[in-house]
This record gives sequence, C-alpha cells and structure tokens, in this order.
Amino acid sequence: MRFFSSDANRSGDEIALLAPDAVHISRVLRMKAGDAVVICDDVGFEHDCVLVSVSKDRVLARIVQSRPYSTEPSVGVTVFAALSKGERFDFLIQKCVEVGASAIVPFISEHCVARPDERDYERKQARYARIALEASKQALRSRPVQVSAIQSFEQALQQAASYETAILLYERENRRSFSQILRGSGDCTRYAVMTGPEGGFSEREVQLAVHSGLEPASLGPRILRCETAPVAAVCAIMYHTGNYDIGV
Repeated sequence: MRFFSSDANRSGDEIALLAPDAVHISRVLRMKAGDAVVICDDVGFEHDCVLVSVSKDRVLARIVQSRPYSTEPSVGVTVFAALSKGERFDFLIQKCVEVGASAIVPFISEHCVARPDERDYERKQARYARIALEASKQALRSRPVQVSAIQSFEQALQQAASYETAILLYERENRRSFSQILRGSGDCTRYAVMTGPEGGFSEREVQLAVHSGLEPASLGPRILRCETAPVAAVCAIMYHTGNYDIGV
C-alpha cells in the first residue's frame, strides 16, 4: 500500500501517518505492526516502511529503505479543464492523474453545462481532491496530484499563459496540429493544456486565449469528448518527452 505524508511528520527513521490515513489503515485495511507500506514524502523521496504501531488516530512506521521519486514524469503538465456535467469531470481527473498530469485546474467556461453555485465550490473541490488522491495512490504516483479551486475562465487563462508551452485544444483549429506544437517546444519542461466543456470554447474565449499567447491545436479529425481530449493530450506529451515506454 502507498501513502503520502509531509516530511514534517518524520523523526529520524520514523514517519507518522495521521487521520484519515490512520483510520483507513487500522479500520479498513486492518493492518498491524510488522506490515509493509510505502510512504512518499513531500521533499522528493519514497520510503519502504514497516509499521511499528497502529491506531485509528496515529500510525507509526519505521523506514527500511529510501529512494528518490521513481514514478513521476520528467515534465510537468497542468490540465486546465472546463467543468463538465455529472461524472465526466470525475473521469477526467482520475484518468489525467493516471497518465501523468501534475496538476488540474477546473474553471467555468461560457458553454459549461455544469454551473455549480459558488457556495457549492468547496464541497466539489473536496470531492475532486479525494478522487485525485485515490488515483495518485492507484497509479503509484510519488506525490498526490493537486486539484485547485474552481476558477473563472479569465483566471485560468492568466495562469496557463505563464507556462513555457501553453496549448488550447480547439476542435476548429485547422492550421496546427498538437504534434506540430510539441515538435516545436524544444526542451520545455512545463506544459499547460487548456480544454473546453461539452459545447466547446466560445469565439470570444478563443480570441482571448490566442491574444494571451496560447497556441490553438487540433488533436485530429475526430471530435473527442470533453473528458477524453485532455487525457489524450497528456498521453501525447508523455510520449513526446520520453515518459512512456511502449516499444514503438
């Protein structure tokens, strides 16, 4: 099993895990002293550990062996994704985490069908964070992928424009493909991918994005669903940067 902990919870060769991990270990997994776990800290190391003591409030683990992060991609990809309806955004988060995204920024776009009340933002963000955390564990990520607070289109655009390579996935783009932009990105280590909702981006949003420096790109002749497009984009970046070994 894999867990995440702050280095502040480490003392010598021991690391403490607190709630909710302690509850999960003791009550759900029913683990006990002597069982093995992997704990990833927030300073670049993952540790093979043996549990020393287990309770619902606190679990203490002793480090047996440590090593630098071994499963994180060599490049960072932040997915700026317009909110989508129902479980589509849950799928988007889960799969983007699995294929290598480093962060996810949800935002409200003009054509968003899903428009939660601002009073509901905090509850949704907590849900998204849980999905990302569980996906990070399942995919053996070395650190949990963060999902930011829900933002406006303008706020998300301002952030995306600060990246070395910032790409706007736009189904009507017919001049530059996604692969062309990747080939021209050189030694880029920080990518931003901005993707729209079910109804796509409005003309105004596309113009604002281009004016801000984002490069519109097509993923090909087929129209991908809003929850599929960002996953395909992250996969393409991972392959382009040598972070996939699929024997092609």
